[in-house]
Amino acid sequence: MTKFSIIHGLFRATLTVLFLAMGVQWAAADLVDEAELRDAVIAPYSLGEPTDIDGVWELLNGSGARGGYVIQSEAISPLPGFSGAAINIMVVLDMDGGFIDVKLLNQSEPIFVSGLGEAPFRQFLEQYRGLSINTPITIGTNYGTSGGGSLVYLDGVTKATASVRIAHESIMAAAREVAREKLKGIARPQEKVVLKPDQDLDFTWQELVEQGLVRHVVATHGEVRAEFAGTTWQNDDPHPDAADSDPFIDLWIVDVTAPSVARAVMGNRMLRDWERLARISPDDQTLLLIEAGDHGLVSEDFVRNTAPAWIEATQDEFPVSAMDADLLIDLNDDVPDGIAMVLRLDRRLGFNPVRDWQLTLLAVRQHGMLQPEMGQARFSWTVRADERFFDVLTPPKPLSPFESAVVNRRGDLLILGAFLALIFAIMAFNRRFVKRPEYRLVRYGALAVTLGFVGWWGQGQLSILTPIATLSAALAGKSLSFLLYDPFSLLIWIAAIVGFFIWGRALFCGWLCPFGAMQEFIGAVAKRLGVRQLTISGTWDRRLKLLKYVVLAGLVTILFYRPEHVETAAEVEPFKTAISVFFQREWYYVFYAVICLFASAVVFKAYCRYLCPLGALMAIGGWLRLTPWIARRADCGSPCQLCKVKCEYKAIKPSGKIDYSECFGCLDCVDIYEDRNKCVPLIVTDKKRARAS
Repeated sequence: MTKFSIIHGLFRATLTVLFLAMGVQWAAADLVDEAELRDAVIAPYSLGEPTDIDGVWELLNGSGARGGYVIQSEAISPLPGFSGAAINIMVVLDMDGGFIDVKLLNQSEPIFVSGLGEAPFRQFLEQYRGLSINTPITIGTNYGTSGGGSLVYLDGVTKATASVRIAHESIMAAAREVAREKLKGIARPQEKVVLKPDQDLDFTWQELVEQGLVRHVVATHGEVRAEFAGTTWQNDDPHPDAADSDPFIDLWIVDVTAPSVARAVMGNRMLRDWERLARISPDDQTLLLIEAGDHGLVSEDFVRNTAPAWIEATQDEFPVSAMDADLLIDLNDDVPDGIAMVLRLDRRLGFNPVRDWQLTLLAVRQHGMLQPEMGQARFSWTVRADERFFDVLTPPKPLSPFESAVVNRRGDLLILGAFLALIFAIMAFNRRFVKRPEYRLVRYGALAVTLGFVGWWGQGQLSILTPIATLSAALAGKSLSFLLYDPFSLLIWIAAIVGFFIWGRALFCGWLCPFGAMQEFIGAVAKRLGVRQLTISGTWDRRLKLLKYVVLAGLVTILFYRPEHVETAAEVEPFKTAISVFFQREWYYVFYAVICLFASAVVFKAYCRYLCPLGALMAIGGWLRLTPWIARRADCGSPCQLCKVKCEYKAIKPSGKIDYSECFGCLDCVDIYEDRNKCVPLIVTDKKRARAS
C-alpha cells in the first residue's frame, strides 16, 4: 500500500467518524418570539395570553373575547423537512376548529430557500383558510376520480410536492392536538348521519316498546339519597316523605326523528309542528322525553327553546348540543302521562345517534337560604337510535402522505421502476451488454432518460442533504417519515443503496445522476467539436480527487458548528440550479453551475470527480461493495495498460486493478476486455493460436 493510499484511507475514515458525530447536533427551525407572532395575527383578531401548552396562545376577537387559538406548528409537531429542520407554521384556529389563517413563519427547505423562493409556499398555505381540522384534505388533484365526494384537494407546489406534504402533516397534527386539549368535542371523526326516506310504517305504543324503539329508565329516591349520603346536601331532600322505593326519575325516552315513530306518539297539531321543524333543521335529532317521577325535566327558571340545565348529552366523552325544540306537547292517548318535552340534538358536529351515547339527568339539591350551595347527582343511561331509519355516511379517509404521493405519481413511478430494472440488468449483465454493437447508443439513451425524465421531469436529483438529514434524525430519535413524502426520489435512493453494496458508486454516479449525465453529454459534444482536453497527470488527479472529501468534511463541519449556514453551504452542489429549477435563479448560482458544467468540456466530468460531496459519500461504496464486478486478466496492467489509458475517470491503477471508489461504471474497460480486436492480451493469444495452427 502506498503512502498516498494510506493517507487517502485515513482521511475518508476520519470524515466518516465526523459525519456520524454531527448527526445529533443538526439544526431545527427556531420558534418565533411573541412580538413577531403578534404582528403575524391578522385584524380584527389579536394575540392573547400564552396557554399551558408550549407554542400555543389564545386568540382574541375584535371585542377582546377568546375566539380561538394561535399555534406554532414546530412546538407541537416538529416534523423534519428535507434539510433536517422542521417547518414552522402559524396556525390560527377558531373555537369550532376552523382555519382562520395559516401562515409561514420560517423554514429551511432547500427548494424554497433559494430555488423557487417562498412565494409559492405561502400561496399554498392560503388554501387552508375556511377549511376545518375535520375536513378530509389531501394534496394533489382529483383527476381520475368520480368526484362529488367530500374530500378536499389542495394544489401542491410543482417541484416541491414532498415539502408541502410535510408542511400539511405538521399543520394538521398540530391543529388536532390543540383541538383535543382545548376544543373538546371538535377533534373527532365527522361521520354524517342522514335520515332515510320515510318508510311509512305504522306502530302502536306497545309495538314501539316491544321493538326497543322506546327506552324506559327509573331511578328511585333511595338511589338519589345514596348519592348525596355523607355530603353537605344529605339532609336537604326536597321529598323527605317519599319512600326509598318510590321513583324519583321515571323516564320514557323516544327517538322521534323517524316520521314513522313521530306519527305513533304525536297528535296531529304537534306532528305538524314537528314536521315543520324537521324541514327547517334536517340535521337535528329529535328526542321525546316523558318524565312521570318526582324529578321533572326542567327547573322553575327554565326558558323555552334553550338548553335545559338538568339534561346533558354526551358521546365519546364529548358534549352534544341539546336544546328544547319548543313544541306544544300533544301526545296520543296510548302514550304514558307525565311531564314531556322534545329535545333537539345537533348531528352536524359529529354526533352519531346510531352509536351509543349517554343521556344524563341531574338531581339537584340546595343547602342554605340566602346564597344556597348547589349540589348535584348524575344519573346516566346509554341510548342509541334504531339503525333501520338512518344511513351513516363515513367521510373518505384522506390518504397518508406516502399513499397520496404514490397515487399522484403512479405513472412516473411505473416508468421509473421499469427504467431502474433496465439499468440493473445492464450492470448485472455488463459483459453481455457491451458485446452488442449499439451498447454506446443505449448508454447515451439511458443518460438522456436520466437527465430529462429522472431529473427535469421527475425531480429525482439526489443531494447530500438527504443522507445527512436522515442520519441526523435517526441519531436524534426523530421520525424518518419525511423520506416518504417523495416516493420518486425514495425509489432512486433505494436503487442507489442497493447498487452501493454491489457496484459501489458506479450505479448512481454513472447512470442515475442527472447532473452527471448533463456533464457527460457536454463532454461528448465538446470532443465532437474538437475542444482541446486538459491532460491531468496521475499525481494531480489523485490530489484533486481528495477535494471532494475536503468539501464534504467542510460541509459536515459547518453543519456541526454553524448549522444556520447549512443551506448556503449546500449550494456547493449545483444540482438545484441546473436540475431542480432549470437555471431559474439568481445570476451567481447560475454562473457557478455553468462553470461546473463547462469544466466538464475540458476535463471529463470534472465536478463529479473532484468536487461532489455526494460523490465523496458514494465513494465509500468502493470499500463496501460485495464483489469486484469488473473482470480482469492476469495480463491487465502488466504488460497491458490499454484500459488504464482509455479510462477517462482514471479509475484504473497501473497494476490493472479497478479503483471502485472512483469507478463510474461507463463499461468502456469491459468493452475492451470483451473485444478481441481491442484487448491486447486477447489479440496476442489469438496470434499465438494462429501461428500454432
